[in-house]
Amino acid sequence: MEQDGNLEQDSNLEQDSKVKQNSKVKQDSDMKRDSDMRHDSNMTQNIDINQDNDKVQDNNMNRGDNMRVPIRERVLKIVLMTALIGLLGAIIAGFVCIRYIKQASESALTRHLESNLKSIVQQKAIAADARLEHYEKYIELVTDYIESMYTEKEKMIRAGRIFYPPADTDEYALTRGVASADLNEENLKDEILFFSNLEKIWDLIARANENLITTVYAGSKSGLLTSYDRWSYLSVPPEGEELVYDFFESDWYKQGQKEDGVFYTGLYVDSMGRGLTITIASPFRDENGEFMGVDSADFDITGLYKELISIDLGEGTMSFAMDQDGKIISPGASDLSVEEYTGLTPQELDELRADPDGILEKSNAVYVCIPIERVGWTLCVSVPKEIVQRSVRDTDESHRYVYLLFILFMLIIMAVDIYAANKAAASITHPMELLGKDIKVISNGNLDYRAKVYRNDEIGDITIAINEMVDRLKSTMDELMTTQQHAHAMSELATKDSLTGIRNKTAYDEQIRQLEQEMVVGRPVFGLAMIDLNNLKVINDSYGHDKGDIALIGLSNLICEIFSHSAVFRLGGDEFACILKDRDYRISAVLINEFKKKIAETSGDERLQPWERISAAIGYATYDPSLDINAESVLMRADQEMYECKKMMKRKQV
Repeated sequence: MEQDGNLEQDSNLEQDSKVKQNSKVKQDSDMKRDSDMRHDSNMTQNIDINQDNDKVQDNNMNRGDNMRVPIRERVLKIVLMTALIGLLGAIIAGFVCIRYIKQASESALTRHLESNLKSIVQQKAIAADARLEHYEKYIELVTDYIESMYTEKEKMIRAGRIFYPPADTDEYALTRGVASADLNEENLKDEILFFSNLEKIWDLIARANENLITTVYAGSKSGLLTSYDRWSYLSVPPEGEELVYDFFESDWYKQGQKEDGVFYTGLYVDSMGRGLTITIASPFRDENGEFMGVDSADFDITGLYKELISIDLGEGTMSFAMDQDGKIISPGASDLSVEEYTGLTPQELDELRADPDGILEKSNAVYVCIPIERVGWTLCVSVPKEIVQRSVRDTDESHRYVYLLFILFMLIIMAVDIYAANKAAASITHPMELLGKDIKVISNGNLDYRAKVYRNDEIGDITIAINEMVDRLKSTMDELMTTQQHAHAMSELATKDSLTGIRNKTAYDEQIRQLEQEMVVGRPVFGLAMIDLNNLKVINDSYGHDKGDIALIGLSNLICEIFSHSAVFRLGGDEFACILKDRDYRISAVLINEFKKKIAETSGDERLQPWERISAAIGYATYDPSLDINAESVLMRADQEMYECKKMMKRKQV
């Protein structure tokens, strides 16, 4: 570039020299011509001295009509017009370029904000879902325990005890109530003795979650309400009377009669000031599968709620959660409408919840909503666009200075053109034209293109400034791309189970959604295997959670080894799933038998440590269009078969 500049400078010097020589020759010629004209004029005046005044006047009029315009003036006018046109074009091109760059930057930053914000909200929703799933495990544990009690009901009654509400204590205590005044200890003696055995497991659960579970209780269809908490003394009846509470009319009991597993009731603020509370419950049945009642627990989720909405991405960030009815979940928002609390109209809120990506972009903010499927909540976050667009607006000031400097330099160049038009018009206008073409290339979005510095003057300074501006913009765009790639990598990590390295519940849900989409357009061929590790709690309690992790990893490796051509997922805890297609689907019976054989060999190998003797139950179901309307139906059949397998394994152990 420097060599080209020197050659161009030499060429310009040579051109200036030629211009000077031509100018000197021209001046000599003009002087000679003026002298000849003066001489001819004198001769003419001497010859025509006697012409009349009318002829002289006519000659003067003809001279006025054909007035001579100097070439210098013509060049100045042309250069001035060219400079004005060039200035106007440069201003328009610069304005369009800066405007385009600004709009493109704001749009890219907004998309980046939406992507990152959605990723953050999804992580929060996944964490909340995992926490709620953890809560469910306590209810499932109690349900399984109660149902196992029914298999030995007479033994449990003999082992039970009669208990009464404590008079005054703030310690955990077992208490009882009845659904109607017609019921008493005599009517419900066997029930009281039977349910007193629950204190063993309730005590473990309540004390392990002392600041989380406020009350655990079970209501039987016979009318006995057995509970375990610290607050029983507040409702102790007079001596000789029973605490009457018609729990048959309560939401948790009514819903429990309709459900076939763990379910949630609506949120409420506990009347005793224990915070935002949710009830998680499950029906329990006897050995014949007959409904016998509902066991429940009240969970203080104030901490979970605060953790869920603790998203601060800068000034103006707002996060909130809504229940399945579209109401705000917040003790302080009970008197506020959704529009007053969030700034969203009902139409905008419906549009946001209906959007497949859960994104709504307003003029001043971006809203992202992600559902928490387990409880039907929706987590929403609003972030002002100003947070990410501030950097663009900060640089906008410098862009204006560059733009003004550009105009100033153009005005200076135009003044120089007017002053020395006959010497430098071509050398100035030509580089300007070339620079204008470069600017148009850049303004069309080619950020890899750089304007060439044709002269070492003001135009060159403007060119360098534009190149530096484009370099800064390209650097910003590269940084945005790197951040997007990082966000993509984080998204991939979100679908991987941290313990086993296989895919997690999020990846499983996505795969199920894809299968259900295939069900809509055709008849996909696949099978679903549900696998559950046995005795994980025993291993954890007896040998430590690190040994339980070894057992989970061992089972994961075994599943991946047997079903080597299928997608394997850890759904959480000790549950795994495997979606069989193609080769594995065709030989599914062989693979399942091989899996059971491996399990039998490993679980019965006395040479292995207890946590290395992997025992697991498996259930398998294939998609049948005549039976299944969705993937959940296949899952339920596979899950049922898995539980039958688990029961059979337990009977063999006994």
